[in-house]
Amino acid sequence: MLLSHKNQIVKKLISFQNAIQFSLALFGLFILFHLIVILGIVFFDYVPVDYLWGGRMETKEQLMKFEIASLLVMALCFILVLLRRNNTKYPKIQKVLTILFWLLSLLFLLNTIGNFLAKTYFEKFFAIATLLLAFLSIRLALGK
Repeated sequence: MLLSHKNQIVKKLISFQNAIQFSLALFGLFILFHLIVILGIVFFDYVPVDYLWGGRMETKEQLMKFEIASLLVMALCFILVLLRRNNTKYPKIQKVLTILFWLLSLLFLLNTIGNFLAKTYFEKFFAIATLLLAFLSIRLALGK
């Protein structure tokens, strides 16, 4: 009963469609951000190791690997939101998406903690975005 009440509160805070739109916008911005970092490394030899990944990267190669992985994860998240939006006719896919969005909400909550513990204010600022993505993922997990 209590859990159902909390679900209703989350659903009232933001509509499913707004959660879809905000999620697509945020994931799109993160994709763009990671692309810019990768392009900066490849074309301009700009390696901002002090500002990204909590200031814990030591080499260009390390940063590149983590940025490519992040780009792929953000692209996957973007695709998952698109699948959730299209509300496929296959209930099993919707159940899998529900589970994935619960896992994403946990991942983004952990990422928020990591951002708060980062060495730079630049990365600490991203805690706001990851906390918002955690909330949006919870909303998408709850469905319509």
